[in-house]
Amino acid sequence: MNNNDQRQEYRLDNQLTVIIELDSSDAGEPTLVVSKSLDISANGLRAIAHEAVATDIILRCCIRDEKHDRQFLLVSEVKWCRPHSDGDYLIGLSLFDSDGTDIVKWKEYIAQSCAD
Repeated sequence: MNNNDQRQEYRLDNQLTVIIELDSSDAGEPTLVVSKSLDISANGLRAIAHEAVATDIILRCCIRDEKHDRQFLLVSEVKWCRPHSDGDYLIGLSLFDSDGTDIVKWKEYIAQSCAD
């Protein structure tokens, strides 16, 4: 469990694939930023990516757990983005309770992971 940053809930050090969907290009295709989570919680996560992402914007994201063949389509806000090492960036995402997303399944997944 990590206790830094601003989250006050239990964090899991799970490394999952996080795909962040940025605004669509002129061709109508979204730009995708593929990253890996450093830690996850019921309401947010920290990820590391090869490119910076603008802050204070709301974006769709997909979180994949290949080990358990699960994926979650979620809505997130980029709370912060800062340089890390070797040209990578740390990104802080806050997850929203939003209709039409997998937020309930995500929270159940976190609860189950905490119980394991």
